[in-house]
Amino acid sequence: MTPFFKSNRVRELAPIVAMAAGVVLFVAFLYFRPDSSVVTGDSVTREGLRIDFSITSVIEPDSPLKAGEIAQVSLKFTDSTTGKPVTGLLPAAWIDPLRDGTKSEPEACRRSAATYLSGFVGIRPMIDLNSYYIVVLNADPSIAVIDPIIGVRGITKLLTQVILPGPPEDWARSADEKQVYVAMSSVNAVSFVDLDTFRIGKTVKVGERPSRIMVQPDGRYAWVGTTGAKPGVTVVDTEKQEVKAHIETGKGHHELVVTSDNRFALVTNRDDRTVSLINVRQLKKTDDFALKGIPISLAYSALSEAAYVADGETGEVLVLDPEAGKVRATIQLEPGLGPMRITPDGRFGFVVNPAKDAVFVFDTANNTQVHRIDIKGEPFQIVFSRAYGFVRSLSNNTVSMIRLADIGGTGQVTVSQFEAGDRPPKDSPFLLPSDLFATAVTEASTIVVSPGDANVFYYMEGMNAPMGSFGNYGHRPLSAIVADRTIKEAAPGEYISTVKIPADGNYQMILTLDSPQLIECFDFAAAINPNLARDELPLRIAYETRSGALTPTGQEAKIRFTLNDTAKNGAPYSGDDVTVLTFRAPGQDRTEHKVKSLGDGKFEFAFTPNTSGAYYIYPSVRSQGLDYSKLAFITIIVQDPPSGGGVQ
Repeated sequence: MTPFFKSNRVRELAPIVAMAAGVVLFVAFLYFRPDSSVVTGDSVTREGLRIDFSITSVIEPDSPLKAGEIAQVSLKFTDSTTGKPVTGLLPAAWIDPLRDGTKSEPEACRRSAATYLSGFVGIRPMIDLNSYYIVVLNADPSIAVIDPIIGVRGITKLLTQVILPGPPEDWARSADEKQVYVAMSSVNAVSFVDLDTFRIGKTVKVGERPSRIMVQPDGRYAWVGTTGAKPGVTVVDTEKQEVKAHIETGKGHHELVVTSDNRFALVTNRDDRTVSLINVRQLKKTDDFALKGIPISLAYSALSEAAYVADGETGEVLVLDPEAGKVRATIQLEPGLGPMRITPDGRFGFVVNPAKDAVFVFDTANNTQVHRIDIKGEPFQIVFSRAYGFVRSLSNNTVSMIRLADIGGTGQVTVSQFEAGDRPPKDSPFLLPSDLFATAVTEASTIVVSPGDANVFYYMEGMNAPMGSFGNYGHRPLSAIVADRTIKEAAPGEYISTVKIPADGNYQMILTLDSPQLIECFDFAAAINPNLARDELPLRIAYETRSGALTPTGQEAKIRFTLNDTAKNGAPYSGDDVTVLTFRAPGQDRTEHKVKSLGDGKFEFAFTPNTSGAYYIYPSVRSQGLDYSKLAFITIIVQDPPSGGGVQ
């Protein structure tokens, strides 16, 4: 039977996920049906489909895949009768190791797929092709790509790094989310970074001192604000990766927006106290709007088809009509306004005011203020998730969450808070206008960058504290985005994703489809990489207890594992300082246990879980420098009423 090499995301420190009835029926159907597939090498024909599987190195696609390389997984689906591509499928896939000398077995493959489809917390594959990477912009200058899955050692993994030509000022993602463009003032350039291969591509000179960058909705142009000898915007053709035009607009820092129909661009000129209107088709400035004070921020609502300019000096928000080229209305708030955002539905505008310790909310339907929300600590940035507005303050370590469902109502707006790190953002020597928040791909959770702590935190909505943090390996993070690595259709019938194979050895890729319903496994291997540094812990752990095993509430659970000394050619560990920490997700009932030695490197401990849920089991050997974050952990699922005969 294929072993479970356990890994886990920080996001899974959450209540156990119930199985949907459809998933149960699907798993049962797949598990008990007869195997009618026809397998030939890396191809399988089943249910009227031919599936061709391949996995190749991104850097050296014609060479054998080696450990530590970024690899592209490709699945081609064609009609087995006509040979035509089959589109619109929703494949899910996972990668697990195989024991040396073994191959995938149909029953073991189905058991693994059924387990992963069940949604139990703590039961994860080595590589989940249905999740994401965290991409962090650093001050040093580099981009770190972090795999949020906790590896077999129990720590997050640095997937790769991208070294930039100069310190970043801002970045923006392409419309198809396959690239990110980084503006660098010291080299007067923008670099193109591929989010599939995580390699830097072309670097384009864009004018003196670029400081802000955004991508118009259709992705055709990237707009770069420059503040040098010819202040204005440089327009970069993202397909040709070259400068299309430079338009002088005015002096000072520039904020940028493009209308949802890609017809007009608006650019603030802070020192000249103006906002320039640009015809995108002609790439020509057509007008300037004068402000009484200082244009601090700029936003656009597709719902109202209006642009909004926050005047930090007067406290006004000007409502501009790009089509008519005139000021539609003025919303009077309070002086000291800062960055502004429009809710995803376009209905409400949020403006932070650091000077007043407040966030103002206006209605784009009638251009009136609807809320004044007190937020302490000089709020200076707001980003939206599906359900909340996340507000970061300069002078404290608190993140405030504004419940969006309350906005526009007559009742009190709910504001909750959590601490992200120990130090406020103002303690960082560097701060960019880029977002300090990134919304995760598949669940109600948010990545929070803390420049003051030089750390990145993971927060799941509904909790009162971050669920954990992602080490940034000594770099100071300035912003973060999430790179979706789920398998997507890149061409008719071809579905691809990118992964990093952590070690040499044999692997299986587990593939599932819900329509048509099937489960298949494909085997592949990764060769030894002589350039990959070995990173072995002092002790190696192997569990006799299967992670994800079921046990009834109130029944004693026995956990057994073996420890071997890697420095002594795998000799059994004979120390007496082994302990285990158990807790029930999400962090309750924490208990530390002494572990009994059974001799020959084998250890055992027992405990009785009295509440249903997912229990995490973390071992520690302090004399070897192995705290509870180092060695691989497992989980057991405690169910009430009893569902079986104890831990398997």
